[in-house]
Amino acid sequence: MARRPSRDIPILRGDQITVSVDGLGDGPDGLARIDDYVIFVPGVLPGERATIEVTSAARKFGRGNLVAIQQESADRTDARCPHFLVCGGCHRQHQDYQAQLRSKQERLQRGIDWAFGTAAPEVLPTIPAASPYGERHKVAVQLMHDHRGRLAAGLHKARSPDLTAVHDCPASDPLAWDLVQATIELLRKLPHRAWDPWFSPKELLRSVLVRTTTTGEAHLVLVATQPRIDGLETLFADLHKAGASSISVNHNDGEPGRLLGRTTELVSGRPVVHEHLAGINYRISPSSFFQTSPRMAEQLIFQVLEWLQPSERDDVADLYCGVGLLTLPLARSARSAHGIELHGMAVDDARASAKANNLSNATFRCGQVDEWLQDCRRGQFPRPHLVAMDPPRSGLTPSVIQELAELRPRKLAYVSCEPQSLQRDLLALRAVGFRTTKVVPFDMFPQTCHVESLACLELAK
Repeated sequence: MARRPSRDIPILRGDQITVSVDGLGDGPDGLARIDDYVIFVPGVLPGERATIEVTSAARKFGRGNLVAIQQESADRTDARCPHFLVCGGCHRQHQDYQAQLRSKQERLQRGIDWAFGTAAPEVLPTIPAASPYGERHKVAVQLMHDHRGRLAAGLHKARSPDLTAVHDCPASDPLAWDLVQATIELLRKLPHRAWDPWFSPKELLRSVLVRTTTTGEAHLVLVATQPRIDGLETLFADLHKAGASSISVNHNDGEPGRLLGRTTELVSGRPVVHEHLAGINYRISPSSFFQTSPRMAEQLIFQVLEWLQPSERDDVADLYCGVGLLTLPLARSARSAHGIELHGMAVDDARASAKANNLSNATFRCGQVDEWLQDCRRGQFPRPHLVAMDPPRSGLTPSVIQELAELRPRKLAYVSCEPQSLQRDLLALRAVGFRTTKVVPFDMFPQTCHVESLACLELAK
């Protein structure tokens, strides 16, 4: 006799049921409910009724796969990519782009309302990408073998470490994707095979990473389990012809989830590429962080400048500054601009960019943010009147928040890629005297659930 669903778990694995979708979760999932029991279903949209097949029924929530749409949302559109919902790189290609922008604004507002209650700041409409597709200028694929045994581009399946072979990626900059494909085709001429942590851990080739710029340059980084790829020099001319300005090999013999190892060696071409945004020329080394979408990064610069509005009387700090994305444009109007960054290569790039842009008032230091702020408090550096910061996904540490409380800058511009850590930090900053006036979302990653944002804070009177 088949087991019946319990009162707490109203479904069984294998059930086919029709549900109403009332929200969106992280990743590609829509949210359906049976009473208070939540079921996650990829590929559905709020307002739809859909027949699903239950794939798991745990105590707290269930999962299902879409069988058929019974009532379609007005926001539904055709996905452009043939790999959508198999590859985990995109989540929302089935949703109209304007609806994507609204959902990101609403997601941020819901979280901030929950954290702040009636004192919640306003989340403004999402600033759209220049185009819903083609905005990813950094493309990283894992190397694998396709069904014919040939070297191929692989991306992780949704919520899985397993790879799926991909031959198209409309979310990526076409020049970057074409260079990835050309590189793999050329690598097939060499006798090396793709690394697999479980079945072929001694093989050489792990990943291909490409970063293109709006100036037409491109980094090509080949990730390998050894520091040298024998025979690669025979491909240099063709790789440069395919669009690579620089070719580097990254040595990575670490765990599967780690894209890059610690050492990257230039093997051909120029050591850096250049990006031009908001009137600033940026130098970028292969291992330095830079925003995935340069055109959205420029919009971010404009919004930070508009909020902070530095004058020739202001000393500005840029925390977690990377290659100086915000430091350098802020320096053009400020008395001084000081960037602090832990990654040494990025600091080298920032210093070179400051020199190339004739910004003698922009200085950079390699080190921990909280230690640098302590030095400011002790008088070793000017106390900042204005602060920009773009911390890692985990957000600010308590010591950084405490140092900001001691220094009391007039305004803060907080760039975040993780809504939950942003909500936590805005509450902590409020507790030490900073008031959030508004939050601006940016669609740095179209076709995904990810949302970048700028929180604008001022010192409470």
